[in-house]
Amino acid sequence: MVIEPDAAALQALAHAYGVAGIAALKADLTLKPWGKEGVRVTGPLTAVLKQTCVVSLEPFEQALEDEIDRTFVPAQKRPRRARDLNTDGEIEIDLETMDPPDIMENGLIDLGAVICEQLALNIDPFPRKPGANFHADDADTQDEDAPAPSPFAALAGMKLRTDH
Repeated sequence: MVIEPDAAALQALAHAYGVAGIAALKADLTLKPWGKEGVRVTGPLTAVLKQTCVVSLEPFEQALEDEIDRTFVPAQKRPRRARDLNTDGEIEIDLETMDPPDIMENGLIDLGAVICEQLALNIDPFPRKPGANFHADDADTQDEDAPAPSPFAALAGMKLRTDH
């Protein structure tokens, strides 16, 4: 199933996630059985965000692509997991294994929530427009071939004063 929110929904999502706008959002999802009573949701998520560069404060568009891969089971079928504690009492997480399945609410899966969660995980909190760089105020006046000043250059001009 292909899900593409309308303009009003995109505007509401942009406001909710603190971005200047969302030009496009599309999820092409496949739902298939998982286990005896579960469902696996997979497929690509693409979006075009309108963001403001944290360096230049200029607006720009940023394309996002990600894969959704989630499993869902009825509440009574969720496998009970022992806490992943090692011998020191610290939680260990194996990044190579699948996440535990999510719970279906009343036998339903909210695909909109799945898409929104995946989108939120991919939004850059400090977006930088391609080519935008930080520059010192006098960067234009410096010779590009000159070596960068040492962070201790300001100390070189100071005298050590001792009062006897």
